Formats: sequence, structure tokens, C-alpha cells
Amino acid sequence: MFESIVNLIYPPRCIFCQQLLDYNAIIHICGSCYGKLPFSGSAIIRTSQEDEAGHCDGALSVFDYTGMVKESLIRFKFYNKPGYYMTYARLIADKLKKLTNISQYDMVMSVPLHKHKEFIRGYNQAYLISKALSRIIRLPECSKVLKRERYTEAQSLLDRQKRNQNVKGAFSVKSPKKVKGKSILLVDDILTTGSTLEECSRVLKQAGAVKVFAVVVATGRK
Repeated sequence: MFESIVNLIYPPRCIFCQQLLDYNAIIHICGSCYGKLPFSGSAIIRTSQEDEAGHCDGALSVFDYTGMVKESLIRFKFYNKPGYYMTYARLIADKLKKLTNISQYDMVMSVPLHKHKEFIRGYNQAYLISKALSRIIRLPECSKVLKRERYTEAQSLLDRQKRNQNVKGAFSVKSPKKVKGKSILLVDDILTTGSTLEECSRVLKQAGAVKVFAVVVATGRK
């Protein structure tokens, strides 16, 4: 009801083309854009690109990171469009419900953003999605457990080898007892090389987590 009232005051727009939508629209995507979206397949994505098994137990992505999806995520992340988070969260939840057994997971958490970057941006885009997703699938949101220890360069500006080095040791688990023996859904906006998700998964498993599965809005993997 609250969301419907907000939509009456601030009519929802398509997150891709900005077309006005009906006030009771649940997913903010117009019919025209929906038919053009580059949805990813149902395959589980490996976050590690090395031959050996990675620390993350796989990932699901809603979209391929291209075209209107890429433009939408850039606006969401860098051009003050935090309101997109709810549509992204609902799309992730829909895919999770179709392809996984959500009851096997204990909690949801996001990849942490350094406090300096969050201050400049005004929000952590992954946390917004994680918080909404936790409400939709009814799992606890535990992002405060995972901490970013140091400032890192933007991953998008680095090659694969430098991305691995950039995030090495950048994260820690504040309360290991909260993740010990738990299965975790780890939320981020984009998966490219998988370096960030792998490093987060490494420290979570080092702290005792038994499973870490990533969910993202889009992936650049082919």
C-alpha cells in the first residue's frame, strides 16, 4: 500500500527508456523494453576463471551486461538513480525462485563498498539490492558482517590479473560466528572477472561459511 501511494505521488518510469508506467507497476520496465532485454541463460556461472575450483560456489545473473542493461546499470551506479534497486531485486528473486531452492540459504549480504566511495556516491548500490531481495525472499540481511578493509581502485579500469591483486586482502568478516556453518547469498550488481566475488567468498569460507552463491544483475561473461 505504501509503495502504491508513493507511485501515485512519483509515477514510476521504465528504468531503461524512462517511459511513464501505470502507478501500480511492480517491475518498472515497459513492455517495449522488456521484449528487447538481453536475459542471461539458466546456466550457473563460475566466478573463478582459473582451472582450479573457486571459493564461490557459482552465480546467477539476470542479464548480459550489454546495451540498455549496461546503460541502466551505469545510471544506477554513477548517476544517482538508486530507485532502480527494487526492480533489480525483484528480477533476481524471480530467477532464484525458478532455478534454486531458496530454503537452502540462511542469509543475504552484499559486497561492501569502501566508506569513501559510499560517501561520494551516497549509497552502496549492491546493499540496496540485497536489502530489498532479503525482504522478498524472507531471509535475514547481514551485510554488516562483511567489511571492506581498504580502498581499492575501480575494477573496471584494470585487467584480470590486476583485478585479482586489487581486491586481495580487501575484505574481512567482522563476526565469524554469524557465518559459521551458514549458506550465503552474496549480492553484487555486475560480474565481470569474478575477482571481487571470489575474494569475498574466500574470507567468508575462511570464517566458516559452508556455501557462498552469488547473484548479480548482469554479467559480462560469455
